[in-house]
Amino acid sequence: MDYDYEIDTFGLSCPMPIIEVAEEFKKIPDGAVLKVTASDSGIIEDLKSYCKKKGHEFLSYEIKLPEYIVYVKK
Repeated sequence: MDYDYEIDTFGLSCPMPIIEVAEEFKKIPDGAVLKVTASDSGIIEDLKSYCKKKGHEFLSYEIKLPEYIVYVKK
């Protein structure tokens, strides 16, 4: 999937990946797609909930163990 920005939260456990995403969303323009790489499997459901709560769009995810890759749109 095409993306505009990328953050790596590999090695971080909940809630740090979501905090990192929130901080990155403060820096990027509306409509931008963010790729998030994580080692915590909870990132998928956590980001779905976060996007729903904050009005962002959860696009898709890939599992390439040990990585979980999630794409979200601001």
